[in-house]
Amino acid sequence: MKNSLKRTTACLIVLAFFQFAEAQNLQTIIKTQAMEMAKSLIKNDFVSFIKYLPPKIIEYAGGQQKLKSTMDSTHQAMKQFGVSFKKIMIGNPGAIISYKKQLQCVVPQSTDLQSLLGEMHIETSLVAISADNGRNWFFVDTNVYRADRLKSLLPDLSPRLVIPLQQEPKFTPNKE
Repeated sequence: MKNSLKRTTACLIVLAFFQFAEAQNLQTIIKTQAMEMAKSLIKNDFVSFIKYLPPKIIEYAGGQQKLKSTMDSTHQAMKQFGVSFKKIMIGNPGAIISYKKQLQCVVPQSTDLQSLLGEMHIETSLVAISADNGRNWFFVDTNVYRADRLKSLLPDLSPRLVIPLQQEPKFTPNKE
């Protein structure tokens, strides 16, 4: 009886270890792909950036070409006003939820923009979604699509997914 209990306990410990390792691996994949997406945005590589958006968001924006055109126009307007991305930092993904054949989680993100007048710091979240068991992830910035709108655009979001409230951006004027 004691040996059976020891074997069962050992099996449970090994199983728990593998589940923990798998969750850590998924979090690494999420963070890596989110950083690749952020890097493409900083480089103004909108074709690569769009690949990280959920198809329904691309469709809502009018398709890939229209979305890219909008992003190009926004970039040109930012350049005219001397605004540029200084850096985008991706935090550690939160708990991964399995819901309606998708994996989902929330990832913290902070963005620093530089302008002629100063620097703006924005704390926001990305909603990460995978439909292929975590190999590839799509991301939606909750600064662009607020939580109420996001749930209407992506009805398969889990109700257990906790999207933090939007924080006010922090502006630091240039010292001149």
